[in-house]
Amino acid sequence: MSVDSHGSVLAALRRESFTGRAAELRLLRELMRNEARGCFVVWLHGMGGVGKSTLMLRFADEARMQGTIARTIDMRCTDATPDAFLAALEAQGPPEEAQLLLIDSAESLGPLEWWLREEFLPRMPTHLLVLVGSRRPPETEWRTDPQWWHALRSVRLSGMDDAEAFLLLRNRDVPESSVADIVRASHGLPLALVLFADAREASAGTAGPSGERELYDSPDLARELLRLLLRETPSPARSDALQVLALARVTTEELVRRTLDVPVAEAQLLFAWLHGLSFVDSTAAGLIPHGLVREALLVDLRWRDPEKYERLFRRLHAHLAERLTQRTGGRWAFGAGLAHLGRASSVVREAADWSGADRFQLRSALSKDLHPVLAAIEKEHGAAAGRLARQWWDRQPSAFVVVEDDRGDLVGTLVAPCLEAGATNLPGDPVAHAALEHMKGRSSSLRRTERLLLGRWSTGSAVATCFALTTLWATTPGLAVSWTCAAREQEELSRLLSLYDQQPGETVTCADGEPILSFVRDWRSMPFARWAEALSIRLLADEPAVASAPAAEPAAPAMPWPEFVGAVKYAYQKVSEPEQLAHSALLRTGLVASDAGPAELRQVLTETVAQLRAQPGRRQLADILEITYLSGPRSQQAAANRAALSFSTYRRRLSASLVKAAELLRERELYGPVPR
Repeated sequence: MSVDSHGSVLAALRRESFTGRAAELRLLRELMRNEARGCFVVWLHGMGGVGKSTLMLRFADEARMQGTIARTIDMRCTDATPDAFLAALEAQGPPEEAQLLLIDSAESLGPLEWWLREEFLPRMPTHLLVLVGSRRPPETEWRTDPQWWHALRSVRLSGMDDAEAFLLLRNRDVPESSVADIVRASHGLPLALVLFADAREASAGTAGPSGERELYDSPDLARELLRLLLRETPSPARSDALQVLALARVTTEELVRRTLDVPVAEAQLLFAWLHGLSFVDSTAAGLIPHGLVREALLVDLRWRDPEKYERLFRRLHAHLAERLTQRTGGRWAFGAGLAHLGRASSVVREAADWSGADRFQLRSALSKDLHPVLAAIEKEHGAAAGRLARQWWDRQPSAFVVVEDDRGDLVGTLVAPCLEAGATNLPGDPVAHAALEHMKGRSSSLRRTERLLLGRWSTGSAVATCFALTTLWATTPGLAVSWTCAAREQEELSRLLSLYDQQPGETVTCADGEPILSFVRDWRSMPFARWAEALSIRLLADEPAVASAPAAEPAAPAMPWPEFVGAVKYAYQKVSEPEQLAHSALLRTGLVASDAGPAELRQVLTETVAQLRAQPGRRQLADILEITYLSGPRSQQAAANRAALSFSTYRRRLSASLVKAAELLRERELYGPVPR
């Protein structure tokens, strides 16, 4: 009498509970049946927990039921040497009899992958089908060697779709009320689906949360996920690099170096290690971890070492803010990276849908974008908005920003023109005119060289809109006030703007009767760098924005412009005389701290000359200030001779240089110093 073994019972249970992977099973069945197959190696690859081993076992069970002789080698239990590999194979029977060979955990093959490709597989019988499961794709040599072009099929295994995930959870008797949360939190990863289902079952009868909240409220669950996904205990340096990967929207080698404060060589090694991890995707912008891994890493770090979490967050936030305010290349990436850090706060994370936000790419619109941008605006805001947006395009095409996903599809837009006091030739836009009218007759009215940034329309993701706005708030020259619009239906955008400390302003009714909400900020009262620093503190505290209050207007400059220019002239004349400079009226302005003395003021005057020299076409004006005042006292005639100018020309240029220096100093008083 035959008795079923435990193995046969377990195989039956695997068949009954197996879910999805229909396309992959169909491919394997076709190859198994086709004796004239050209392909005889199928390389399944994907991150840990995606279900490679489960799929391989399921197919092996099916093959054995049909009489196929199958052999299995798990590289986690086999040394990566030819002798050990052959011994493990021969222990299961004569190798030449095998019709199906499964090699699991092939990321541990190491140098044995070369031997497998060059020596072992070429001498195996033609009836053998080889199924390889690895966290990494096959080495480049497989794909570049012509003899393997048709003999090997590389199949990337990704997460389950929603339908497959729903079915898996139903098969595990998860209540319908919990299924949607768990599916969303798992990002389609089968391992996470199972762990979340088990955690829900373990807490049955309690009022505990499920899905994503369950991960945030259960550090043990996060640690178990990481243990299974990593399969190693990283060194302290690698662990730190993982934390940077989790915090940053996109990780680059520079980001690793600056955030961890390590030498270039060490940053290169850490970045290369991150690049090789199975749950990390390499994009044109940098490295992006799988969404669930990002969450688990953050939960684990905040639980284990809150102080380190705060330190890394502050360094990363400060670095991105500094790079953004430098207005160098890549401003959209730095702005998006800075705004993305907000999702580390549960208050911000729960205010909007952050799905796929780490893969958004922002750029200024090109001429080819006109029609899709206008179509998106019309779809979300109506035909009248589309016609008005076209008028803005004709006047300020630079005001249009587009957002693309990783496939290059348009997923969002922002229209943000700049307005100046007394501007003419504006479209008949009631919101633009209301914004300018709002600034009239106030102590904070727009002054010469100042601009108002009007965030007029946005479409698509509210998160992407905040990425674009953050960039513009930091990099728009002469920005005094931002006025951002949100339609009544854009609830997520309104919540995010409030959390990012934009104060609710007046509501404007457009011609079609649609009310437009406004969120206003006067950047002169708190320049971007100080705003970003204050925001980072609030994000770390996980606190909402303070209760809305009328936007505070910056105090009008205490000194009228003509008097200010005179004070600047006096300060430069006395810059080398500390006792006289101590009487400068500039010491009573916002140019220096309230307790500052002549030395601090001299430093500001010197930096202003350097700032003037860095501006195109202003080098001679800076040289005149340097020669006349900073390089030692001398007569104006001597200064004119040294500048190689006639005395009359020198006098005119000196007057112009003092006025220009005064303009720069007034901007510094209002907005703070220019980043170095």
